[in-house]
Amino acid sequence: MVGTTVAIALAAALVAISGVLVQTGFTGQDETGMLTALAGSFGGTVLLAAILVVTSTVGLALRGRQRDFSLLRAVGTTRRQVREIVAAEVLVALIAIPVGAVLGMTGSVFLQPLLTASGLLPTGGGLAFGVLPVAGALITMVPAAGLAAALATRKILASQPSQAVKQGGAESRALGRWRGIAAVVMAVVGLGSALSPLFVSGTLGGASAATSAFLLVGAAALAGPALVSWSFGRLPTGNTPATQLAVANTKGFSRRLTSAMLPLALVLAAGTVQTSLNLTIERAAERQLVEGLEGILILPGEADPTAFSRTPGVTAVSSIRSVPAHVKVDQDEPPILESLTWEPTTVHLTSELSDPGITSGTLADLDQPDTVAISQDATLETGGIGSEVEIRYGEVDTTATVVAVFDRGLGFGDYIIGPATVDSQNLAPDRDAVLLRASQGDETAVAADTGALTPAEYAAHAPDENGAQRLSQVLLLTLLSFFVIAAANTLLMITSRRRGEFAMLHRVGATRRLLLRMGLVEAAITGVVAWLIGTVASIPAILGSNLGLLGWAIPALDVSTFGLLSVVALILPLLIMAPITFVIARTRSTTPRSE
Repeated sequence: MVGTTVAIALAAALVAISGVLVQTGFTGQDETGMLTALAGSFGGTVLLAAILVVTSTVGLALRGRQRDFSLLRAVGTTRRQVREIVAAEVLVALIAIPVGAVLGMTGSVFLQPLLTASGLLPTGGGLAFGVLPVAGALITMVPAAGLAAALATRKILASQPSQAVKQGGAESRALGRWRGIAAVVMAVVGLGSALSPLFVSGTLGGASAATSAFLLVGAAALAGPALVSWSFGRLPTGNTPATQLAVANTKGFSRRLTSAMLPLALVLAAGTVQTSLNLTIERAAERQLVEGLEGILILPGEADPTAFSRTPGVTAVSSIRSVPAHVKVDQDEPPILESLTWEPTTVHLTSELSDPGITSGTLADLDQPDTVAISQDATLETGGIGSEVEIRYGEVDTTATVVAVFDRGLGFGDYIIGPATVDSQNLAPDRDAVLLRASQGDETAVAADTGALTPAEYAAHAPDENGAQRLSQVLLLTLLSFFVIAAANTLLMITSRRRGEFAMLHRVGATRRLLLRMGLVEAAITGVVAWLIGTVASIPAILGSNLGLLGWAIPALDVSTFGLLSVVALILPLLIMAPITFVIARTRSTTPRSE
């Protein structure tokens, strides 16, 4: 129960951290709107990951008690009594939920300096604590653990006591009907979300594609016993006794292998997909910026554009200017969700030297006050041409009419206004860069005289990350740490309970060296299977997000992250399973329990 309790406590702590961030966003109103959006996205990922890990761990713990329950049934214990025993044991483990949630809330204070420095939390503001994080952890973990417990004991309760005792050895390879259906449905939904960029363009389609990795890993976990038995049943058993024993154990205990590989596959899939999605968005933004400023030279900073108008070879001068604002993206949200309706953004001013890629309407209509051009991504929240968008500049609210739609929102922002709106609202835009157009053949000389950059150089020297991205990286690292600890905990639980199995093999002639070699081969098999599942589950997400943001281009893969997490998936089983196997194999006095 220690391993189960640890896994549940860690999951509750992670859910509580996301709950604190969400609650802080709700109570901070407009100033924390971006924090609310990021925390909500992170919270959805956390809930899915926590449910997968908790259900897998609880199911694993109860499957290890299968012979105990079988013997109880054989001596007269009723189905109701078995359910009561399981419920009582699960409830004891669930005591870890409030403890883990409190620890998570306490640990979330270490995020406050980062939130403040990133501008996601107002200076002097603090995190909001309350019952929401603990309640969220309870509402999430209790049903997940209860469902896992019910599924783990279902087969024993459905069988006759004498048959249940016989089933206490090797695990069944067959999938239940509902488990098989759930695996197929989750796989179909996962592949469907990977193809969502074909129907939803922009960042929303790319982000939707990224979620498919979790769904596909979940589908593999559900179908794992059948997949393992089918695949290893067609592989050669090997020439050495250690390999033969390891392959036989893998086929005979396919559910055990599935439980071991789930958190490892999640580590690889989650980290690779998220960092690759960030890389894809970065490349898409750079490409859109380069295409929209083709033939233009850029001077970053707040230089006066009139100072360059008389530079030899310069034929036109303009600037990139912007205004911080909030945009209301949902008119129907209740007052309690007010912080979600106003999304912080940056409104850019139109420039005659830039091309945001107009798909409908015209930028000429921005000459009228209180008009706005929006990106295709923004149309999903605010509507298309003719719709009205509520924009808040500081303390002033105004309504702007959409007159154009463009498709380079990653490079030029989601909202563009004209000088007429600036004058009517008395805005004071910041100058981000000066744009220069040089006559043909004079580009190199103008760049040398002014120090201007080409669009490609400007995109490459743009700020590497903003506050939201830094927070996302910290939260991703937290999530991956949870997966790694859960994986180590699962491997520890699986290997340590094999003392009786190893003692029996030793009694029938297996030497300590043979048992150790067998354990090493099984650890290697566990790592390879987890790596394969994590890699295969990542491919549709990476291809789908790349298709939505970059089109038919070479996929953006974060090779360094993929390589590092691949090493973790392959090495961690060896680091956990090999020492425990060595200790068990050396203990001659260990005897299998009575059967």
